[in-house]
Amino acid sequence: MTFINEEHSELHTSEAQDTQNQEPDLDKTTFFAEKEYLDGRELSFSQKVEKINALLLANTLNRPVLYRILAATEAGSVSFDILEMMIQDMPEFKTSTQPQAALIDWLVKVDALALIDVDIDGNRITEETRKGKTEDEIDDLVFNTLVELTEYGKGSLEIFNPRDRIELLLGERPQRYDTYIDLLNFMKEKRTYNEIDSFLRGNPILLDGLKLGARPMQPSVLVDKLSSAGAIYYEDGWMITPEGESVLGNSA
Repeated sequence: MTFINEEHSELHTSEAQDTQNQEPDLDKTTFFAEKEYLDGRELSFSQKVEKINALLLANTLNRPVLYRILAATEAGSVSFDILEMMIQDMPEFKTSTQPQAALIDWLVKVDALALIDVDIDGNRITEETRKGKTEDEIDDLVFNTLVELTEYGKGSLEIFNPRDRIELLLGERPQRYDTYIDLLNFMKEKRTYNEIDSFLRGNPILLDGLKLGARPMQPSVLVDKLSSAGAIYYEDGWMITPEGESVLGNSA
């Protein structure tokens, strides 16, 4: 799993760079080939999953809510209107740069989610059902639109599982383990960045991996790491996520 590079020193710098209110070019977020190569070709399962992963990795501020949207549809299809209301109530939506419908649309475009039109009896409106009907007749048939998680979306959901990513982060540099655990405990209550900065001030871990005489790294590096792994989220202050709480329970 790729985490935010420690070279960047200020948390708000990365946030500012990610607040563009425009739709991403999904063709440029893929890792595996140029658009010219993909034109007219059927993507493999792993390539489709990789394109979903690329979308999430390319959108730092939207990544937590995109993951939550996928997780919200894991148990079964959800009405589009209800899903929009669910997203509105997600803490991760507070830092999103896009409205609910746009986030769903991104995930549909990369085949992570599918939109299913159903009639008043809950029957799917298939291509066969649409055949020979006018647009108005088809519109009259549609009673509701459901949002469904695809097999590709499930594959990406497993890869971005916060619990696994947090465990990976904690084991990445064992010398930082205690500091990460201390930070998670500290963020059981909502904390400002200044409070986190004061909490870590003077901690020798801020010199971890640096040359002798180098300036300590910014606490924002560790905050970014925990945020990217899904251990904490921002909502008018930094707070631990349920997955972060779960990891704390196992570390006790």
